[in-house]
Amino acid sequence: MGLFSNNKKLCPICGSPTPRFLATKFENEAICKDCDNKIDLPDGVQGKMTLADFRQYIARYDENAALRSSFSKTFQISYGFLSGYLQVDEAHGLFRLKDNDRAWVFPAAALKGFRILEDTSPIYESGAGVLRCHESIVPARMNEIAPLIAQFQLQRQEYEHIQTLERMRHLNDDEDARREWERESERNRPEFEMDPPIKNFHVELTLEHPYWHSFHEKLDAPEFDRENPSAERYMKDYQEKAEQLHALALKLMRFIDPAAREEYPGAKAAPAQQVAQPATPANAIEEIQKYKALMDAGILTEEEFTAKKRQLLGI
Repeated sequence: MGLFSNNKKLCPICGSPTPRFLATKFENEAICKDCDNKIDLPDGVQGKMTLADFRQYIARYDENAALRSSFSKTFQISYGFLSGYLQVDEAHGLFRLKDNDRAWVFPAAALKGFRILEDTSPIYESGAGVLRCHESIVPARMNEIAPLIAQFQLQRQEYEHIQTLERMRHLNDDEDARREWERESERNRPEFEMDPPIKNFHVELTLEHPYWHSFHEKLDAPEFDRENPSAERYMKDYQEKAEQLHALALKLMRFIDPAAREEYPGAKAAPAQQVAQPATPANAIEEIQKYKALMDAGILTEEEFTAKKRQLLGI
């Protein structure tokens, strides 16, 4: 039999022909594409399976077909671009860890606990009869960062004003000189270098299942626009994500205990109400510009203008 013979080896699980190339194998036995497509396992589990283990897995996977066929998504949360979704079917008390009709579908009873974190700090976690909702560090941290953002915005406006004047000065330059000036101008364009209050959210599940014992996925937190940061825009994006995660926590908690109540250790209000707006007034930059015009007109001294600017920026 040559390389292109039609006599293929048969799958030891179902008896179907197996691929000639790049076949998935267990104990050096190749399996068919249909059996391969049924593999939905945590990282590292497949490599430890014997052929007998995989045969048992297929039997359990086939038993899960009834739940997979009845699954109807009512809520989902994205892990990030191209990273997948955690999906919930509230009507049937089901959930799955991927946006894929072939993925395992878990009954509510399989969920034993969960935590949702901002970096390393829990904001929601399951407890005995309660959903614990912890206060976020983000609002307080943003109240510290907001004056720095306002100060950067003022510096950026001053930079753009200077660039407008410089651009007019270079109008008569030859093309090569003008392009070099534009490249140098772009290299010197100021950017806001401060990191946001948190880098990531994390969703952690504890499961009771023959193969899936735990699950962890990272979700991107909002970031600052480096060229045009906005405290208000950041807080709006953060609050949208926090509300999504709060909704997920409530749905997961109802799977564990439909009668569970929310508990706010050390807090007086729900997180959605705790998300404060930054302390710096939204019109701080406009006010500073007015005072700068007064200084330029000789009505205010530079010291008086600087003092007023620091007052408006809260620094």
